[in-house]
Amino acid sequence: MTTYYDTPPRWPTLMIAIHWLTAFIVLTVFALALSREFVEVKETRQLLLQLHRYAGIIAFALVLVRIPTRITSKAPDHDFSGLTKLAAAAGHAALYIALAAIPLLGYLLTCARTGHVDFLGVPLPVLLERDRDVAETLELYHSYAGWAMLTIVGLHALAALLHHHVFKDDVLKAMWPRNSQNG
Repeated sequence: MTTYYDTPPRWPTLMIAIHWLTAFIVLTVFALALSREFVEVKETRQLLLQLHRYAGIIAFALVLVRIPTRITSKAPDHDFSGLTKLAAAAGHAALYIALAAIPLLGYLLTCARTGHVDFLGVPLPVLLERDRDVAETLELYHSYAGWAMLTIVGLHALAALLHHHVFKDDVLKAMWPRNSQNG
C-alpha cells in the first residue's frame, strides 16, 4: 500500500541532479550516435562521433560519482511489497550496469579502432592495441548494449509514469527536479 504524502519523500538534491544530468547525457549520446546515420559529410560524421565519445566519457564519470552518492544517500521510504521492491532493485541494477558497461565498451572500441583516446585534446590511457577485428566485435557489443540500455531506460520511464498516473504514489515526485507543492 502506498501513501500520498502532504510533503512527498524525496531523494537528496545531489542524487536528483545526478539523475537528471545522467538522463540528459544518455539522451545526448543516443542522439549523436543516431544522427550520424543521416549525415553524409565525412567531417560532420567524424565530429558527431567525437562528440558521442566525449559524452560517453562524461556519462562514465557521472557513474563514478553516482554510485558512491547512491550508496551514501538515504532513499525515500515508499511502502512497497517485496516483489515491487525486487523489480525496482533489478531495474536499477540493470541501469547502473549499462551506465558503466556501455561507456567502457565504447572506450575499448575507440582504443581498438584508433589506437588512442583523448578527452578534449587530453590523451587518456590506451587499454587495447589497435586491432580491426577486435574493434568490429566491440562495435557490435557496444551497439547491442546501447539498444538494450535504451529499452531499460524506456521501461524505467514507463514505470515512473505508471507510479504517478496509475498507482498515484510519490515515486516520480521523489526524483522530480523541483519540489512542487501543487503536485
